[in-house]
Amino acid sequence: MTSRDVQGEGLLSRLTAEDGQLRRQQLEGFARHTPINATVSLVNSLIAVVMIWDTVPKPMLLAWLGLIWLSALYRLQRWHHWRSRAAARPEQQRPKGVRRVTLHKAAAWSALAGVLWGASVTFDPYLGPDQRLLVMILIAAMAAGAATTLGAIPLAAAAFIAASILPWAAYFAWLGDGVHIALACFALIMTLAMLISTSIVHGSFMDAVRARRQNAALVGQIREERSDWLEISDTSEAFALFDDKDRLLLWNENYRRILSLPKDLLHRGADRRELLQRGAAPVSVVRGEESVDDWIERQLKLGKEDRSAQIEQLSNGRWLKSIARETGRGHTAVVHVDITELKQRESELLATQEELRVQSQEVQRAYDQLGQQHRRIEETTIELRRARDSAMEANRAKTEFLANMSHELRTPLNAVIGFSDLMAREAFGPLGDARYGGYIRHIHDSGEHLLNLINDLLDLSIIEAGELKLIEEPVDVAAIVQLCTELLGNQAAHAEVTLAVTGNQADWPRLRADATKLRQIVLNLLSNAIKFTPAGGSVSLNLSGGGGQPFTITVADTGIGMRPEDIPTVLEPFRRLSSAHDAAYQGAGLGLPLTKALVELHGGDMTVTSAPGQGTRVVVTLPAAVAVGQGSVTEKTEAPGSPDAPKSADNGAATPSATASAGGSGT
Repeated sequence: MTSRDVQGEGLLSRLTAEDGQLRRQQLEGFARHTPINATVSLVNSLIAVVMIWDTVPKPMLLAWLGLIWLSALYRLQRWHHWRSRAAARPEQQRPKGVRRVTLHKAAAWSALAGVLWGASVTFDPYLGPDQRLLVMILIAAMAAGAATTLGAIPLAAAAFIAASILPWAAYFAWLGDGVHIALACFALIMTLAMLISTSIVHGSFMDAVRARRQNAALVGQIREERSDWLEISDTSEAFALFDDKDRLLLWNENYRRILSLPKDLLHRGADRRELLQRGAAPVSVVRGEESVDDWIERQLKLGKEDRSAQIEQLSNGRWLKSIARETGRGHTAVVHVDITELKQRESELLATQEELRVQSQEVQRAYDQLGQQHRRIEETTIELRRARDSAMEANRAKTEFLANMSHELRTPLNAVIGFSDLMAREAFGPLGDARYGGYIRHIHDSGEHLLNLINDLLDLSIIEAGELKLIEEPVDVAAIVQLCTELLGNQAAHAEVTLAVTGNQADWPRLRADATKLRQIVLNLLSNAIKFTPAGGSVSLNLSGGGGQPFTITVADTGIGMRPEDIPTVLEPFRRLSSAHDAAYQGAGLGLPLTKALVELHGGDMTVTSAPGQGTRVVVTLPAAVAVGQGSVTEKTEAPGSPDAPKSADNGAATPSATASAGGSGT
C-alpha cells in the first residue's frame, strides 16, 4: 500500500468520524426536545379525548389514546436512558459518533407518532363542527411544533408532519364538496409550508452546529497558544489577535472583508480603536441609538469584562456574532462569525409563520361563515318543519271533515236511493202516472252518482293521508272481472258499446289483495272506457302474465282518446280536460287518480297511453309476489270487502244497479 493510499484512508476515517459527530449533534438536538414533545403529545391527546368523549365510540377513543400514551412514554424512557448514559460518561472521554441508521430510527418513531395523530381522521364521522376544528387545531399545532423541535433531524420532522396532516387532506379530498376540497388544499399548503420551515430550521441548526464547532476549535487553538497563527487564514470566520495594548498582531482576509476595512489599514501594530472607527459601523450607531465611542468601548470590553457573545447588524448589511477571549499571554483573540444567511433564514421563517397566521385567520373566517350558514339552514329547517306540521294538521282536519260529511251525506242519500228503488219497483202498488217512474229512476240514478262521488272523494283523502289499510286475502281475479262485466253490462248496452274479456284469466292463481279495492279498480277502468267510447265502439279487458311473471290487467277502448301531454293532467285529482269533458261526459276527475292510488297501494303500477281519436289503453301491473300458491295460504272467512259479501250503505257499497255507475266520478 502506497503512502498516498494510507493518507487517503486516514482522510476518509477523519471525515467519517466528523460525520458521526455531526449526526451526534443532530441526535442531541433532537433528544433535547423529546420531553417537551412527549409531554405536549400526552396533554393534547387528553384534551382531544375530553372534548370528543361524548361523540366518538369509547373503545376506539381509548385505543387511540392508549397508543399515543404508549408511544410518548416509550420515548420518555429512551430519553431518560440516553441522559443516564451521558451523565455516566467521563468528561474527558469524547462521545462516540452516531451511525446514520440511528437517525433513521428516530425518524421512524416520529413517523409512528404522526400516524397515530393522523389516525384521528377516523373520528370525523362522529365529530361536530366545533370538535372537528379542535382536533384540526391540535394536529396543526403538533405539526408546527414538530417543524421546530424536530428540525435537527429533518427526516423525523417531515415524517411527523406528513403522517399527521396528509390523512386529513386525503379524507377532505375524498368527501369531494367545494368546502372540503378547499380544506384539503389548505392542508397540503400548510404541510408544504411546514416542510419548508423544517428545512429552514434544520439549515439554521446545522449552521449553528458548524459555527459552534468551528468556534470551539478556534478557541481551543487560542487556549493551546499555537505558534502558527497563520493557519487561521483559511477559516470562513473573521479572526484577529490583539496584544495587551490592543495592537493588531494577526488577522485573516475575512476580518478585512467582513468589517469593510481598507487593505492599507491592516498591518501589525494597527490600533484596534482606529480599526473599529474606520470599519463598518453597526446599524445602532447609524440610527443614532448609541454613539460611536460607546460602541467602541463596548467592543473593547468584549472578552475582558464582557465574555458574552454579541450579535449585531453592520451598516454594510452583514450580521455578525462577535466573540473575544483573553489568552494566557494577555492577548485578545477576536472572532466574528458571519450569520447573515442565518438571519435571512430566520426572517424567512418569521415570514412563513406570519403567512401561516394569516391563513389560520382565513380558515377561522371560513369556519365562522360555515357556522352562519349552518345556523341559517337550521332556521330554515325549523320553518319547514312548522310548515309541514301545519300542512299535516290541515290534512288531518280535511280528512276528519270529509269523513264526517260523508257519513252525514250517506245516510239521507241511502234513504233517497232505497225509497226511490222501492217506488221504481212499485213494491206497494202502482204510482199512477207513468211519468213518475221516469222521475223516480232519475232520482235513484242521481243519488247513486252522488253517493259514489262522496265515496271516491273520501277514499282519495284517506289515501293521501296515508291512513287507508288494505284488507288482504286470497282473491279470485277472474270472479271479480266477471262480476264487474255483469254489473256494467247494462251501461255498455245502453251506450251501444261492445264489452269483451280476453286473456288467460282461467290460469291465474289467487292473488293476495283487497277484494273490494281490486273490484273498484276494475269498475273504474271499465266505466271510464265505456263512458268515453262513442256508440258502435268497443271496450276490451285482457288478463295476462303469471307463471312467475307480473300480472297485468289491460283495459283498452276505441273512444275519443286524448293527447299524450294531457295524460299527467287527468292523473291528478279534480283535473279535467275542457275539450273532452263537455256536458255529455259527467265526472269530477277522481276516477283515474283514485285507481292509480289503489294500484300503488297493492305494490303495482298503472300506465296510460292514448291518442286523440284512437282510444285509450290503461295497463295495471301487479308484482308476481302477490300470487298465492294453491293451499299455501289458509282460507279466511269472507271479509266485508270480498266479492260475495254484502256491504252496508255506510261503507260505500250499493246494489248491483248502483255499482254499475261507479265510474260516474271518473275522469
